[in-house]
Amino acid sequence: MLLKDGDIFKIGNIRFRAIHTPGHTPEHLCYEVTDLGGGADTPMGIATGDFLFVGDLGRPDLLESAAGMSGVADPSAHRLYQTVLKTKDWADYVQVWPGHGAGSACGKALGAVPQSTVGYERCFNAALQAATSEQSFVDFILDGQPEPPMYFVRMKRDNKLGPRVLGGLPKPPEMTPAEFAQLDGHTSAIVDTRPWAAFREGHMAGALFLPLGNSFTTDAGSIIAEDERIHLVVEPSRVEEVVRDLIRIGLDNIAGWIDAAKLREVAAAGAKFERIDEVDVASTQAMIASDAPFVLDVRRRIEFTHENTAGTRNVAHTRLLGKIADILRDWPILVHFQLGGRSARAAALLAKHGYRVTNLASGSAAWKSHPSEVAA
Repeated sequence: MLLKDGDIFKIGNIRFRAIHTPGHTPEHLCYEVTDLGGGADTPMGIATGDFLFVGDLGRPDLLESAAGMSGVADPSAHRLYQTVLKTKDWADYVQVWPGHGAGSACGKALGAVPQSTVGYERCFNAALQAATSEQSFVDFILDGQPEPPMYFVRMKRDNKLGPRVLGGLPKPPEMTPAEFAQLDGHTSAIVDTRPWAAFREGHMAGALFLPLGNSFTTDAGSIIAEDERIHLVVEPSRVEEVVRDLIRIGLDNIAGWIDAAKLREVAAAGAKFERIDEVDVASTQAMIASDAPFVLDVRRRIEFTHENTAGTRNVAHTRLLGKIADILRDWPILVHFQLGGRSARAAALLAKHGYRVTNLASGSAAWKSHPSEVAA
């Protein structure tokens, strides 16, 4: 049954009413939920999907910025404004159940709280408060949105056509050190989830640095190609967690894993190991003077625009894989981020693709705090 605005269906005594809420996408629907079993005749909550989040609204630019549909961001923002006007009829007590929250790139200020109320969002949601006029809202909602991860490019396709049917949660086999030593990180994705200090000092050649945390799926979806075979370096207790996170963004070609504690045995079995150089701010001036590196800033575009250093190139780490061929291969690269964490992911990706790369410890925050120690 194809649902349209105002259509109603029931599951037992629970009544659902579809509400067309275009803007994030043209076809977006929310679902108003009423519990008829208790005698109610007004909704208790709305499943708002990717329209209304805790603290934000679903961004209207993704069809253009991620899916490559030219010229649709501005009209979508105007449609989103008209959708916001619909919420003026929603009662303050109605609960808001969004599709997801913090850690997603579907907005710029998504909260970590899993649910809210319409009244609370009216008071504290900056995107709703920006709707004082249509143009002020459009300007606000399009400004400062984070660069979408690379996997967003195929998300629209999978949402429309459906993902590959797995038949159950993949259960990749545990590999022996000898088996793992035969892998080539330059032709497959070796996902190393260890902390940066351990990874930097020694990892399999071509391995990707992807520590587990809130940004794991965003980072993995940005630097792992859809058709790559994936092998995990992970603690045994977290294998299922990593597998679930990867398949939720369409990365389900997971071929095997090894206990992170067994990497010494992998090295003993003949695997090539590498390290990534890292410099502090005090050493950066000497590096710039002697090697004249290509300085790559992997912060978001809005951060770079607000504050940057002359002579640096900006590519957000979530878009680096798609632009890696544009980076000069013959130069040594100095890569930095706000606090160094995302630059570490970018440095490992660049190293996988054969670049000579050095990471700036503590990132641009350290750079800014010691400007006299860094050559312009």
